[in-house]
Amino acid sequence: MLTQAVPRRGLTLIELMLSIVLLGLLGGLIIGFLLKQERFYAGASEMLLTRTQVRQAAVMMPSDLRGISSASGDIYAMTDTSIDFRSTFGSSYLCASTRASSQISVPPVTLAKGSALTVWSQVPANNDSLALYVDSTNTSSKDDSWSVHRITATSVAFSNAAPGCLSATGMMKSTDVSAVNPSYAYTLSPTQSATVSAGAAVRFFKKVHYSLYQASDGLWYLGYYDCRTSRVPVCNAIQPIAGPLRPYVSGQPQLAGLRFTYFDTLGNVTATKTAVSRISVLLQAQGTKTIQLAGGSPTTFRDSLRIEVGLRNWK
Repeated sequence: MLTQAVPRRGLTLIELMLSIVLLGLLGGLIIGFLLKQERFYAGASEMLLTRTQVRQAAVMMPSDLRGISSASGDIYAMTDTSIDFRSTFGSSYLCASTRASSQISVPPVTLAKGSALTVWSQVPANNDSLALYVDSTNTSSKDDSWSVHRITATSVAFSNAAPGCLSATGMMKSTDVSAVNPSYAYTLSPTQSATVSAGAAVRFFKKVHYSLYQASDGLWYLGYYDCRTSRVPVCNAIQPIAGPLRPYVSGQPQLAGLRFTYFDTLGNVTATKTAVSRISVLLQAQGTKTIQLAGGSPTTFRDSLRIEVGLRNWK
């Protein structure tokens, strides 16, 4: 018995070609949208990274700069793109002092009463530097100053005994000093002033350097190093701590990624290190990639931030 063949349904050549064209157009639209999204997120990430770097620099420097005592010679050198100065890494108060002698003692770091009389990020060592507050003989503050000394010897007391801090001074209890919480005594050079007395402030400091510098990758950064005479090598190699910043352009300081401007008490720009009372810091960051956002033309993203730092100890 013969059966009739049923015709099969399918696409004609024209229909097939139209389907392929429509699918291609749809795929192209989807890929274009994804590429735009990728460019947007890449650009947003580059903007966020650049802004983070410039704000990181803005957080780190002011805390160091505010502690400068310009009148006492804390600024070693200053230019429009660099500054060298004394940075405090520890502070304390004289627990006892034999006037016109070469030895001082300071309380231990931890006290039962909770007072933070001695604070430091690193224990001072031989050849480190410190500054003593000199009260002088006048009742006013006009003749007061800071004297700079070098530590030539260090003694450690593990109990309430000389040459460490003593409970009789009232700054600590006899039980505050222990093997894990000692008191320190330092021998100084030169000999301290006869007007330095117990309770005087002590600042342990190191030399700190900030500058705009070009690293081995060819980009420009905010560079940092510090120096301690108790260490070998005395000064660390310069390291980038924020950036990239805009490059230094000879004759065009306004374009540099880092610019320092120094002002005196009257608000005038000054080149005298002992007259500085305020430092203006301009940071100008520059991205490393070309980005395109919101239909704009491709460009390198830039961001800037100005910081005004008033020195605490400019007198």
